[in-house]
Amino acid sequence: MKQNSTLHVVFWAFLLHTLWEFIQCLFLYEMWDWPFWEATLWMWAAIFGDILIVLGLWKTVTVFASAVHIKVSTFKEYALLLGISFLASFFLEWIAKVLNLWQYSSNMPVIEILNYPVGLSPVLQITFLPALSVYLAGKSKMKNNRNTK
Repeated sequence: MKQNSTLHVVFWAFLLHTLWEFIQCLFLYEMWDWPFWEATLWMWAAIFGDILIVLGLWKTVTVFASAVHIKVSTFKEYALLLGISFLASFFLEWIAKVLNLWQYSSNMPVIEILNYPVGLSPVLQITFLPALSVYLAGKSKMKNNRNTK
């Protein structure tokens, strides 16, 4: 049975971003005074937004690298994914801060971009977790293919 590459990427993106979001929100965001359901909704919206970001970045790289499915496999392709993810992370976090979608706690290390603090944790998250999701998806897909033969 042929495994769907996108489902593998979604699985790993969901797992990695869920862990990252819940851990970083404990220490780096001001959301302890939010009502329970509002905080819950924002957390899950962030996680599913992260998955869409991963899919968008991955598909962008497959277009530029002429890769097919999870064929982001060379150093050049991963470097391209990391580079595009790095740029996207700053832009997306900056937009979120401009729109005042969330507040950082004093524990969040930040960089000022056009008078808005951009958190380093979300920048690291969106820079590295897409590549890690694609890598793990490729490895798990290869393992599944070997087990089904």
